Amino acid sequence: MFDGTWKAVSGKLGTDSIPLPDTTLRIEGDRYTVESANGRDEGELIWGGDDEQPTVDLKGTAGDHKGHTIAAIARIRGDHMQLCYAVDGSARPSSFSVGPGTAVVTVRYRRVAEE
Repeated sequence: MFDGTWKAVSGKLGTDSIPLPDTTLRIEGDRYTVESANGRDEGELIWGGDDEQPTVDLKGTAGDHKGHTIAAIARIRGDHMQLCYAVDGSARPSSFSVGPGTAVVTVRYRRVAEE
């Protein structure tokens, strides 16, 4: 369901819009690659949760996030996917409803190719 190539279309930190460099996320099973104007990151995906609220841990193996784990929640609606995670390393968000002034990033992607 999540496998494919995804293009970032919007991002928010809390409730504030944030700029996203030209960013592409490629998911192949338990592996991911992110390419942007800021560089390239690669790593492992550890899926959990259930069909209603999938969770995913992104474990960086190369790039700026090498050695770091980002705990996120995920969802797909049509050809769009959202990932939501805390940038300060705090606990995994429990919902996509994020208040102002929080250190939670939500990125919305559009599918550009399915694997």
